[in-house]
Amino acid sequence: MKCWHCGTSQQDPSWGKISFRAVCERCNAALHCCQNCQFYKPGHSNDCAIPNAETVSDRQANNFCEEFSINKNPSKKNTIARNRFDNLFK
Repeated sequence: MKCWHCGTSQQDPSWGKISFRAVCERCNAALHCCQNCQFYKPGHSNDCAIPNAETVSDRQANNFCEEFSINKNPSKKNTIARNRFDNLFK
């Protein structure tokens, strides 16, 4: 698995589950967050491919989403573009 923020390879979690409090060893970015989830789909309802998923206000912070599934290859390019778009409305 890789960190969504810096791209550093992380040790695969035990039993395929990642702790709600897990952070990147290099940059301390949250790992159990929307941006590191395979279901994170900007533009979809709630930016998630799972219908009726719980609303998460900060996509880059650790969360308790039960639908979370590790994205094996997060794209930093899409993350940067989405962050710039979101910052236009702050």
